[in-house]
Amino acid sequence: MALTRRSFIVGVPALAALGCSTGQEERVGASRDAVLFSTRSRKPGSRSVLVCMPETRQTSEVWRGLSDELSREFELIALRTEGGDASATIARGIERYRPAGLVLMNNPTVDGYRRVQAHAQHTAFPPSVIVMSSFLEGTPAHLRAATGISYEVPLITVVTNLRKLIATPIDRIGVVHRGALSGFVRRQAALANREQTAVIREEVSQSPNASEIKRALRRLKQRCDAIWVLNDDRLLTPRLLADGWLHGLNEPPWVPTIVGAASLVSPSQSFGTFAVLPDHTALGTQAANLMLDIADNDWTLPSSGATQLPLSTTTTVDLTQARERFALRPSALAQVDKVLER
Repeated sequence: MALTRRSFIVGVPALAALGCSTGQEERVGASRDAVLFSTRSRKPGSRSVLVCMPETRQTSEVWRGLSDELSREFELIALRTEGGDASATIARGIERYRPAGLVLMNNPTVDGYRRVQAHAQHTAFPPSVIVMSSFLEGTPAHLRAATGISYEVPLITVVTNLRKLIATPIDRIGVVHRGALSGFVRRQAALANREQTAVIREEVSQSPNASEIKRALRRLKQRCDAIWVLNDDRLLTPRLLADGWLHGLNEPPWVPTIVGAASLVSPSQSFGTFAVLPDHTALGTQAANLMLDIADNDWTLPSSGATQLPLSTTTTVDLTQARERFALRPSALAQVDKVLER
């Protein structure tokens, strides 16, 4: 199966049937207007919250945290938003359920909702909380009445965790990026610099080929202690992964590779050495608390509307690669949540 943006950020496995901690959640299925799940609140006159999400294992974990916190107060309806009809599904859901708020999971869902807003420019939309969407910073400028939680863990947090694992110094971080993400990289570099960590950038074209990726990696590996791979779908196409990244990363000199998706850490591929990701269930709980704050504010966003950083993270390491190529600290494995090895 080709590795695509959706497969490594939100995964491709179907949702397992979810148990309900409150006894109120039910599996509805796709036959009724793409409804995946719904909850019924015991609170009289409760408002509804529309959750727009693809059907994956990771989004099910977010849903679990979200529904555990909100199902007693609100009616929750989860709609499957996948493929080219995401916009139509969201528009029908808003018209049918008249939600007081929305939760939007992943980039295609957010883009679908953006198109809904663009086609109804003079319509008032309920406040929305965005999760599992890449490079979400500040106030989302492309949506009205939106806030959210960043999916990218700050670089300096990832480097701090990597230093607990690798015995050699990790002071210079190399990154390959397109010009469109220069601002994001510069902001992360400024934060890292405060902790005496330098970020060395190699900018590539808007649509690079595999040779351009390999050249950039070779230059960086001569000057860096680790490589940071951005969650950029333009740079992580199946062809670039196979012909560019894997070739460049598996040539000496070897340096640890930091990735932002657990599926890019695999002993069978020797791609990512280390990943730090938001804990998906905790991400759902955090999104629920954001929605509760919005409800307490009479269903309007807080004055700043700025996105939050994830409050809880998990770590994954390719132990096979790490042991073969790098010196590990004696207590390294005690610092990691998930260890993968052949």
